Amino acid sequence: MHPFDGRLTISLVEETTVETEQRKFIRLLPQDLTFAVIRPHFSNLGKVKDISRGGMAYEYIFNETQNTGDAEIDIFLSGDSFYLPRIPSKIIYDTKIVEKFQSVETRRCGVQFRDLTEEQAAELDLFLKSHTTGTA
Repeated sequence: MHPFDGRLTISLVEETTVETEQRKFIRLLPQDLTFAVIRPHFSNLGKVKDISRGGMAYEYIFNETQNTGDAEIDIFLSGDSFYLPRIPSKIIYDTKIVEKFQSVETRRCGVQFRDLTEEQAAELDLFLKSHTTGTA
């Protein structure tokens, strides 16, 4: 038995949330000059940050048109012969990137690929094998 000395000790247990990874495919890092653009207006051209068989994330400079809903996306390499047009996609998120001393708004957009044709799937697989540098 411990004597009560008039002090109350409270132990706090920090509550944490564990998020389950939803992706089915491993994210890969594309070569440096890999870009994506949203059709039909070719708005929000940006640099691909990671890519997989199931989707990608890219960053772009905001130009007053936020990505939403279903979209067709083109992926291409600057200075190379790779060009994959009209990938049917769904925008999963489009969020502002907060950085100190940033004079323009940069956003990160997460995209899920949907209903690729056999040819698009084969071209995407070729891109993943030939134009990525490791896992994200």
